[in-house]
Amino acid sequence: MGALFSDPRNVLLFLVTFTLIVAIHELGHYATARALGMQVLEFAIGFGPRLLGFRAGEIDYSVRAIPLGGYVRILGQDDFAIQQEGEGHPRAFTSKPWWSQAIVLVSGVAMNVVLALVALTIAFVSGTTGPTGDVQIAEVMAHSPAEQAGLMKGDVVRAIDDRQITRSGELVNYVRQKARTETEVTLQIERNGRPIPLVKAVPRKDPPEGEGPLGVRLEDVQGPISVSLPEAVRQSIGLAGEVVGQIAALPGQLLASRGGGGGGGGGPEVGGPIQIFVVIAQISQYGLSTYLKLVGVLSVNLAVLNIVPFPGLDGGRLFFVLVAGIFRKRLSPQLEAAIHAVGFVLLLALLVVVSISDIRRVVGG
Repeated sequence: MGALFSDPRNVLLFLVTFTLIVAIHELGHYATARALGMQVLEFAIGFGPRLLGFRAGEIDYSVRAIPLGGYVRILGQDDFAIQQEGEGHPRAFTSKPWWSQAIVLVSGVAMNVVLALVALTIAFVSGTTGPTGDVQIAEVMAHSPAEQAGLMKGDVVRAIDDRQITRSGELVNYVRQKARTETEVTLQIERNGRPIPLVKAVPRKDPPEGEGPLGVRLEDVQGPISVSLPEAVRQSIGLAGEVVGQIAALPGQLLASRGGGGGGGGGPEVGGPIQIFVVIAQISQYGLSTYLKLVGVLSVNLAVLNIVPFPGLDGGRLFFVLVAGIFRKRLSPQLEAAIHAVGFVLLLALLVVVSISDIRRVVGG
């Protein structure tokens, strides 16, 4: 694990990846703000002290010392200022209609979704490693129904009870269902590339621990996959949707793991910047297509988390804009600034907690 951190190429790739995803997000804010007549003050790559830059028209373009992401400064948009710079100016953020403000806030998330779909589509079109649709038997347990039925390691399961099988999970779920009543199942098996006579077996209702009803260990065969552009777009949308679903289910899973009382540690792991670094470093060894998949997944994560209506995030800002639009009156700037400040502190605290967890995971604590 230490080699990952000592390799400067991994550090550079992490910085480039993180900065790309955040910069694309900020580009959405920048482009829509200009299109809607707002005055953009600065577009910056990175944070902290200014290293270099130039001015074009009224906009300052800069590169900052800390190469993690970037930001856009728009006149009249400062979450933590009680008295907004340029307040009342016709081109200030707060002087524009609520729907214009909402578009600017949502555009960052939209650009991350676009980046994700483009990266995933390129990955699927160019070819990547993934499930081929073959479900293979990796191990047959001794004295199990599978062994008694004549199943062997390397057999490919094509169907069960005339149901086509393309994923191991499909077979597992069906067999478990039949095991409740110990109903015989019929398997269509391919061995050494050729079909063999139908195999019949009775799944066990109470199998030994770790064996399963049939007594086999399954694996989804992986291989190089390259698809057409329309199919790549469809798969990209599907994968992005899966990521959104997983993030949406995460709070419930975390609460369930905390409330279980068993202390088994079975809850989902939540990673921060250090864990992202580790994953990027490991994934980079598997080629460009796999790396692009990771970029797509990370971009979707940023989009979903950023649109959550929490103070300090785009979703929190959007909430206040929508409230002002509905009730035709903006919340007190002092109160709004205080809420965003508290939210920002809580986000920093969460980042620290997650980072500590990352460090413990890396060092094996």
